Amino acid sequence: MKNKFDYFMPVHVCFEADASKRIGRFITGKNVLIISDPFLYQNGTAERIGQSLKEQDVRYFYHIEPNPSCESVDAAAKEARLIKADCIIGLGGGSALDVAKITACLTTNEGSIYDYYAGGERTLKSRETMLICVPTTAGTGSEVTNVAVFTNQKAGVKMPMVSRSFWADVAIVDYKLTFTLPPAVTASTGMDAFCHAIEAYWNRESVDICDMPAMDAMKLIKENIELAYKEPENETARVNIMKASLFAGIAFSQTRTTGIHAISFPLTSEFHASHGAACAVTLPAFIKKSKEEAEEKMQILADYLGCESVDDLSETIEKLMTAINLPTRLHQLGVKASDLEHITEVGLNAAIIRLTPATMNKDTVCELLESIL
Repeated sequence: MKNKFDYFMPVHVCFEADASKRIGRFITGKNVLIISDPFLYQNGTAERIGQSLKEQDVRYFYHIEPNPSCESVDAAAKEARLIKADCIIGLGGGSALDVAKITACLTTNEGSIYDYYAGGERTLKSRETMLICVPTTAGTGSEVTNVAVFTNQKAGVKMPMVSRSFWADVAIVDYKLTFTLPPAVTASTGMDAFCHAIEAYWNRESVDICDMPAMDAMKLIKENIELAYKEPENETARVNIMKASLFAGIAFSQTRTTGIHAISFPLTSEFHASHGAACAVTLPAFIKKSKEEAEEKMQILADYLGCESVDDLSETIEKLMTAINLPTRLHQLGVKASDLEHITEVGLNAAIIRLTPATMNKDTVCELLESIL
């Protein structure tokens, strides 16, 4: 146990069935931009929320890719500036929420995201526009973090961006929005949340106050994700997975992620794997690797999750992934042996890989990847 830690999570969280139908109670401004992915606009979810805002003028932006580009961000910011948005509502998975975060900042900060992101020379001023995040997947936890991830298409690189201005004012967590998720998305996002939780737990900068939310998140996912996958409208399973995603988000908001996410960046940007699958595919191998410097803590987790050992935990999670049809080997994502050195190099360039409780260098990372090819 650590004798000193800092904890800061300033988001007002409203966890409630159908809370998304009553967002207006939180909004004080007049001009609202709802940012969502194309599917949520086309199926009417975004418009239903917009129509519930009787006192506001509402516009919509939905031109967002699964791994949002800087160009999409600039297009959203252009729309927000045009209507002089007082409030940005992010609706969807991590991509929509991340675009909403930076758009709320760029509404009153001049220039392009390129001016602020990945080597940009400008610094964001404090956000003046209200930001409300409404997750529709149970996985990213983005509604309670100050991190967003974007793809720089000019450089062909996907990287995270961190800012105090990315904390939402309000997170509306309405688990009923997840009832229509396709099973594949339930599986991918659910295991992404598991990765968030375990990476916060074993992190070199782990925070005692976050260990229990992280452990609870993992337990809830382990016990409910297969049921949510097979029975999409099972309310108990959906509530528990949504809670797990929220708890995991709170946990890793204080620590950031580790090697799992570092390696996931090239797997999504270059091999086009979903973010959750790109993270989960290395999860069992990283669990075993974590024994190198966190064996005692990981054994506590294994006991808590009903496993005899850390290796047993790794095998249990791999079996769970197989049960929900997630890839457990890199070749299932199209990765070849000749790709491993490049994936390793890209992963090692991500600062978060150094937070992994094990030696992370070219040899050790390549060895880990070879073990799951």
